[in-house]
Parts: sequence; structure tokens; C-alpha cells
Amino acid sequence: MDEGVVSYDAPLILTEEDTKRIQSKSVITDFKRSKLEMEAMKNWDKFYRRNSANFFKDRHWSRHELLELCPDISPQEPVVFLEAGCGVGNMVFPIAEYFPSWQLNAFDFSANAIKLLDERSDASKITVNTAIKDLTEPSHFNDETFPLADLTTLVFVLSSIHPDKHTTVIRNLTKYVKCGGLIIVRDYGVNDHAMVRFAVDNKLADRFYVRQDGTRAYFFYIDELKKIFTDEGYEALRSEYLFKNTQNRLKNLCVDRVFVQAVFRRIR
Repeated sequence: MDEGVVSYDAPLILTEEDTKRIQSKSVITDFKRSKLEMEAMKNWDKFYRRNSANFFKDRHWSRHELLELCPDISPQEPVVFLEAGCGVGNMVFPIAEYFPSWQLNAFDFSANAIKLLDERSDASKITVNTAIKDLTEPSHFNDETFPLADLTTLVFVLSSIHPDKHTTVIRNLTKYVKCGGLIIVRDYGVNDHAMVRFAVDNKLADRFYVRQDGTRAYFFYIDELKKIFTDEGYEALRSEYLFKNTQNRLKNLCVDRVFVQAVFRRIR
């Protein structure tokens, strides 16, 4: 597990002040919410055009951590790996470093993100099979673009999608996951510092907020995340809240970050 991260089976308890802060926020207008939903792809394309490949750091989870999460996966075997909602490939390239025998696949709905990933793939001579696909669109998953995956990652992806579409996302993704295949999920957890500090006029729905650049963030309870997957034919092998106290020395702040993490196996 990452240094300084602690695992719990219950969400973070907020102070009375932070609870009142959340309760004081009102939902923005239906018109604005509909506009943000229609422009979701455009806003992420703008994000990657503006920030290039430099905004997110590569997700260098330790090799030990990945094997601990998925003990039945062999690092020596030619595992079929899929990074869903890959952005610029911040998970797939560290995977290539740790497990050079794995077959790497990745997709995202942002054309700019896939362009940046492909450029890095060419420059590094690391082969990654890529495609532009929208996880919320069933028609994008009626082909054989990728082989069925042994291991799939869904890292800070579901939170960017309207919660009404989460079931559709998993139903679509399952078409690329083999029976017995695993999905690792890591995302934002309820009562994370970012959720508490969103401005009053940034609330889209309960635990769903919009950033200044138009991208969105949803904050999960672990039980609801488990239900989304189990209802779609998965069993939860592991599920937890991850707490990390993060220091911002420039602003002299110490904040509580909360994430959810789970490993699911497809059983039907």
C-alpha cells in the first residue's frame, strides 16, 4: 500500500463545521447540469489539450501492491491488461515497466488523450493497443477491438461520470472482461477534502460536483460501489476506504484525502 495510506472499512467522520458546509450547498439549475452532461467529452478534450501529458503523474503503485491486490495474476504469464478510461496512460506505462510480458490495451473517450498516449507509446517503443471509446455508449462495445482482459483497471474514472450511468458503464466494460477476470477500482471516497471544499455553486447532485474547467467528480460510499458491480455479475474480493493525511507546505494546510478501492471478479 502507498506510504502513509491507512485502510478502513467505514467512511471518514466529518467535523460539525464541515457537515454544515456540505449541507449549505444547493444544486445548480437543470439547464447547467444538462449542458455539462452534453459537453463532458469536450471538456476532457480541452483538459488534455491544455495540460498535455503533464498534469497527472504516472501511477507508480508498487509491484508488490499490484500483486497483493491480485494474487492470482501471474507476473510472468502473458496477461491481457486493459486500462479503461486511460487518459494519457498513467497506469499502463508503469504496468509495462513492471510486467513486460503483459499485453497492453487502453481506451478513453478523449481523442486528445489517446493521441498523447500513442505519441508516448511510439517514443518509448512500448506497444499499447488503443481506441477511442465512450464508456457510457453501448454501441462502442459491440466489437472485438480488444481481447478479453484478465485484469482491468478503472482508476478515477467512474467519479467523472454521472452516477445515473454507472451501471451502464460496468455493463459495457464487462464485454471486454473475461469470465474470471479482475477489475481494480480506485476512486474518490465520500467526505474527501475535495468534496467538502467545493464551492457552494458547484453542486450537481448529492456527492456530485463540477470543477471550474467543467470536469466532474463523484464521491463514493464503498457499499454503493460494491452494489454496482455485484448487480452486474461480479463478486467483491476486496473493498476498503483509503485515508491519507496530505500536507500542503506552501499553503500550510493539512487535509484528509479519502479514496475507495476494490477488486472485483467477474463471475457471470
